Amino acid sequence: MKKTEEPAGMVSIVSLGCPKNFVDTEIAAGSLVCSGLGITGDEEEADLLLINTCAFIDSARKEAVEAIRRALKWKQKKAGRKVVVAGCLVEWKNADSIRELFPGVDLWARIDSVEKMGGILSGLLRNRPYDPPAGPPCYLYNENTARLLLTPSHYAYLKIADGCDNRCTYCSIPNIRGPLRSRTRESVLREAQSLIDGGVRELIVIAQDTTAFRHDCGEKNAAADLIRSLDHLRGEYCFRLLYLHPASVTDSVVGALADAEHLARCVEMPLQHIADRVLRSMGRKVGEKETREAVRRIREDARCAIRTTFLVGFPGETTEEFRRLADYVKEQKFERMGAFCFSPEEGTPAAAFPNPVPRSMARERYRKLMEIQSGISLEANIALKGREVDAIVDSVEGRGRALGRTMLDAPGIDNGIVLKKCPKDLPAGSFVRALVTSADAYDITAEITAIKSKGKEIG
Repeated sequence: MKKTEEPAGMVSIVSLGCPKNFVDTEIAAGSLVCSGLGITGDEEEADLLLINTCAFIDSARKEAVEAIRRALKWKQKKAGRKVVVAGCLVEWKNADSIRELFPGVDLWARIDSVEKMGGILSGLLRNRPYDPPAGPPCYLYNENTARLLLTPSHYAYLKIADGCDNRCTYCSIPNIRGPLRSRTRESVLREAQSLIDGGVRELIVIAQDTTAFRHDCGEKNAAADLIRSLDHLRGEYCFRLLYLHPASVTDSVVGALADAEHLARCVEMPLQHIADRVLRSMGRKVGEKETREAVRRIREDARCAIRTTFLVGFPGETTEEFRRLADYVKEQKFERMGAFCFSPEEGTPAAAFPNPVPRSMARERYRKLMEIQSGISLEANIALKGREVDAIVDSVEGRGRALGRTMLDAPGIDNGIVLKKCPKDLPAGSFVRALVTSADAYDITAEITAIKSKGKEIG
């Protein structure tokens, strides 16, 4: 009997930040396996700790710094251990200051290194030098790239582009991730079909701005064409669309969303604000009138719920402008909503804008906005009691109990649902119908009444 070859080394991975960054982690993991390295969830088994970082705002960088500190403490416990820091923090404008703070890090790997991570780390374990690529990030994966899915097997992220050309005045993403670069439609569809064939039931379509897909190639209607194509794949699945830009809610996009039969009918569309002056100062391309119209069209014409995000404490935001935002949230009763406080990012125009809002005031505005949303969410969930909802099962816990999400909810972001009367052999990824029995602000409990297939009840 042939002896199983031992891994050339064991790697433990820490992935920080958004789903877009998480796909990079999966690509790095695929490269590790292809290079003969093993992956472990137990840091004590590992020879090397790989941290894929986020650097979008100050809180994300603080989280990354804390992860590096923990990693270096881990490194000191055993000779020969290595620490590698990768991702957005390495591309950040002041990355050199972080490098100086942590001389014990063995390697700082740029974003463009992700597909070669296996070879890079194998070399590091053998003390071979590595020269990182120069210039702004230009990497883009395709359907042939080795990728190890690290999500539960029934859902996967489908990244259709990287970088961004929108240049919102507060956002450092273009400086970190580089300009917009889109995959080909054919590449996206081949990967999507492969994921479904491999058992994925929920495709989560992501990019910095999904509606800007192929704009870098001069193709204005490519996002709508992609939505229509994703709706005609083979198999039992749904797809979820995140990160639409309100300026890109065109007739073609709305029509494609309205017609899509496999679409999870809640789209992510960050609005950031509603006051005209603030939106202009943010460089959002749309004012209040256009923002309201985009929301109306997504809800009424495309028949989709909306998950959105608002930014409070932007430089110059007045008490009246915040009141307009709070009133807008009360008026619209968004199905899902998040918020964050402005963080001045060096290298962005907004960092130098006058009339900064005190941090304490920004935090208070954040608290007020989320308090409003909590009430809206509680009211909406209580209204579901005694009604049936569509849901997807994430895990079967036993004793007739499962955990899942309504079709409005994205994994790791939104609300949860406790499902009772669950068959013990029901697989994760199943689509079900369930009767809501109780509710609080962000979670509900329901009893499964039917198991669904291709959108049709089968039990």
